[in-house]
Amino acid sequence: MVTAYLFDREQGKQIESWVDAAEHLSKNQVLWLDVTDPSDQDENDLHRALGVGDDGLRLGDAEAGAALDQQEGYLRVRAIAVSDAERDPERETIVVDCFVGRNWVLTAHDADIEVIEDFRRRAGGEGEMGVLDAPSFLSALLEWVVTSYLRAFDEIEATLEQFDIKALKNPSRDPEEQISVLVETRRRVGHLRRALAPHREIFAALSHSEFDPISSEVSAERFNALTAKVDAALASARDAKDGIASSFDVLIVRTEHRTNEIMKVLTLASLLLLPGALIAGVAGMNVNLGGHVFANSPLFWGVLVAIVVIALATLALARLRRWV
Repeated sequence: MVTAYLFDREQGKQIESWVDAAEHLSKNQVLWLDVTDPSDQDENDLHRALGVGDDGLRLGDAEAGAALDQQEGYLRVRAIAVSDAERDPERETIVVDCFVGRNWVLTAHDADIEVIEDFRRRAGGEGEMGVLDAPSFLSALLEWVVTSYLRAFDEIEATLEQFDIKALKNPSRDPEEQISVLVETRRRVGHLRRALAPHREIFAALSHSEFDPISSEVSAERFNALTAKVDAALASARDAKDGIASSFDVLIVRTEHRTNEIMKVLTLASLLLLPGALIAGVAGMNVNLGGHVFANSPLFWGVLVAIVVIALATLALARLRRWV
């Protein structure tokens, strides 16, 4: 499916007959074609109108990373965006293949991406997007791609905050389960950082307009600013990584605190029972007394009372010292 938007000095609007629009573009217009899961007919139309996709719009694997390829008459930039993890947790990163000509931009991806939908809503309507050349328009679009990483790292930070609060308020009886959550979060941060890092090199290359026939000085400045935003996103990744280590420290401290509470109870139980056990052991020594004499003598009851008194005294001392 091809969704087409035409931008000029006054507004941006969605159009249907994008093939005709591509043939009559002026220098103050930018045509943006957003393709999701293209059909064979869509690919043929794109190749005929723009000269792209000689062998089809092969998006490739997100694990291959971002890339930049210069073709005759256009640039091909492969970016990796963060999708809505709630829609498909198994595909958090999605390839966005971008083709850039003089005054047209083609983006292709095989699934909906939240940040591109947001860009559509913001870019539509009144505005001067058509004043931008195509590479500058691409830089504005890719800025939203970088924003998708910032959103993901903010989400991870919020998740870690909730993890810390939960660990402090209600210590888990199964710390291994909580550790597995931190391991999965650490894996996610590493995956996102590896997907984001190659963009910095690509944006740095696009910030030198003399190296390709499409970019301009204006777009070079925008890509240079975009490189700085990638650095900020990588810094957020480092912060998220440090946050995971901090959450692990919180978990360890809370587990140690719970262990100390358990040991306190066990120690107190030992203090309560040890004197009584000692007296019972002494009183149970083999003495030359008949059973009926021992049972009816005050010695048995005196030992029993002594055990109770010592236990209560030990408990009172523990309360006085605020051990319990």
